[in-house]
Amino acid sequence: MAEATGSHAAGAARTCVCAAVAALLSGCATQTPRFATVVSSTPVHEVGPVNGVWDAEYGKTRDPANLSYSFRLIRYADGIGVRAKVRDDVIVADDCREGCVTCPSWDDDNVQCFFDGDNDGARDSRAGGGAFYGGEYTLVANGAANSDFSSCPRGFGDKWTGTAVRSQRPDGGWDVEYDLRFSWECLGLVRAPRDDEPVAFGFNICVHDDDDGGRADRALYWKGNPEMPYRDESGFGAVVLNGSGKKKNGRKTK
Repeated sequence: MAEATGSHAAGAARTCVCAAVAALLSGCATQTPRFATVVSSTPVHEVGPVNGVWDAEYGKTRDPANLSYSFRLIRYADGIGVRAKVRDDVIVADDCREGCVTCPSWDDDNVQCFFDGDNDGARDSRAGGGAFYGGEYTLVANGAANSDFSSCPRGFGDKWTGTAVRSQRPDGGWDVEYDLRFSWECLGLVRAPRDDEPVAFGFNICVHDDDDGGRADRALYWKGNPEMPYRDESGFGAVVLNGSGKKKNGRKTK
């Protein structure tokens, strides 16, 4: 059985701003033509309890069936895609209603993508008073979204889109497949790169895990500083996605 549905912020208001669900799902459904041409991609990366980075603000688990994931980045002619497959024992999304485009998404099961679009490795990406070159994008397991701390605030369904498809495993746990697409504007780029030129940027990805409602129980990152992995860009992975006519697979350089 599969079901398809379209961070931390100290003191953030726990509110939802929702668009019509049908409009958002329609936006997701029409994303394919915009991102039809694949230029290059990275290998698949596996992240689990041993090789991932646990956010010190939350708990941990040793069980990969409780929380682990794989992901890869895809360069399209019109932007960047991130595909992630999350393995989880319980799916909880009680803080964000389906269709919300700003909500406390860090408290629910989700995937978060972080872009350092200008590659400056800033120690605190939010220190600029709201001038983001990329930033933080979250898609919740029920299709809700948040991009308040990014170059495209409340831009879900327009500047960026995504879907989450869940399927139950024989052991009773869940696999959730996320497919996110980001316009070049979401990386803070002033112009779209030519198809034949490489694109380099800092990147991180995180999965929040909520097992019992309320606040999330754990957060597992690919890379980063455990004390502030969502804001400290110096710990992000460095990604290079090649242009057309060059080696097909992009390479992670660290």
